[in-house]
Amino acid sequence: MIQRIQSIYLLLVVTCQSLLFATALATFTSYETSFNLSLMGFYKLSSAGNEMLINSYALMAVNIIVILFSLFVIFSFKNRKHQIKLAAFNFLLICGFIVLMFFSFDNAKSLLDNSYNTQGAELSTTYGIGMILPILSLVFNFLALKGIRKDEELVKSADRIR
Repeated sequence: MIQRIQSIYLLLVVTCQSLLFATALATFTSYETSFNLSLMGFYKLSSAGNEMLINSYALMAVNIIVILFSLFVIFSFKNRKHQIKLAAFNFLLICGFIVLMFFSFDNAKSLLDNSYNTQGAELSTTYGIGMILPILSLVFNFLALKGIRKDEELVKSADRIR
């Protein structure tokens, strides 16, 4: 059912992961040049236009999978045991997304150090809200998993009473 608390938590997972399409993960500044790491890729920002340095298709694909899988978990409410397994797998997917996100961050930072920061300039890094949203998704997925297990225990206890 949609009105259960775990469904609300899973909808919050979908919301957090969807917001990643509109937010920046990090912004790097070296001298007067700015670079932006987002879910779409790693861009060099300039007045003439944004130049894509690295694409993030894998990161975007995993994010879409997490969103779709979270929606699938919501609508698997008729079989709670199966829903518990799906929510646990979704937890692992979100963990994998976080690991992939930090690898993308490290890859972008090493590209800047090797290619664009040859004069030893100070590289300023500003973390965006996009670095926090997947961690919030992880927490919400954990709370949903806890709620599904609580429902399953409630049904088992009601069956024992009969």
